Amino acid sequence: MKKFSVFSAAIVGINAIPTTLKARDTSACPYYLPEGSYEFPHLIVPINNSDIAIGHSYFADVSPGDCATIFNFDIPTSRADQQCSVYFTLPRHDQLVTSDFKWNGNNTSTEGPGTLDFIQYAYNTGATDATTGNTQPPFGPDVPITYSTIQPGNAYKVWTGSCGTGGVMSWKLSSPDSYLYYFQDWNLCAIGLWVVYEGAAPVQAPSCGSCPSTKKFASHAAWVETYTDGALTREAGTQA
Repeated sequence: MKKFSVFSAAIVGINAIPTTLKARDTSACPYYLPEGSYEFPHLIVPINNSDIAIGHSYFADVSPGDCATIFNFDIPTSRADQQCSVYFTLPRHDQLVTSDFKWNGNNTSTEGPGTLDFIQYAYNTGATDATTGNTQPPFGPDVPITYSTIQPGNAYKVWTGSCGTGGVMSWKLSSPDSYLYYFQDWNLCAIGLWVVYEGAAPVQAPSCGSCPSTKKFASHAAWVETYTDGALTREAGTQA
């Protein structure tokens, strides 16, 4: 029963995301991930101030003083002792191709500036599907990093340091005053939290002159959404 409740809440949240198609402007993306030189989260675990384990998700969920999200990044041993940077990217709606988001900054109903806190956990102590708000991994030695002017259309270099010796690098995303909900996605204009290996060649803005007419917006065990020739469709899947 608990699993069904969490699942249902996730579907309700997705239905709340605006799905109106707009002209896409990926040429103005705030940051392009360097191909072959970054890590996407291999586990995303939303948590709240309770003992309830929400489990893994494709979505980050942040709300003032309650919901937060943990991101695990698997760093290969081949990157040992290299410098890593953590980026948070939040494009505008019209810059996204296969994702979308909800953002309300500073306890308002607008997409104005708001605060996000980034905290690194101790190396190799990442989250699991069973992690809750009361059973988080131990935090690392660094103090929390706070950006108080987060706004769509921007990318933020949160942290730079050693990649370690290979293992799990984990970060927590939270906020004291803002609400954020998005589908983590690398496609063209990336949205979310990323680890980038320093020294990577810069990426040029992609050309969309030959982009396919069908673009996947998001997928879940229970549904798949696609945009086909300007129309949004949602197909039923099977719950995991």
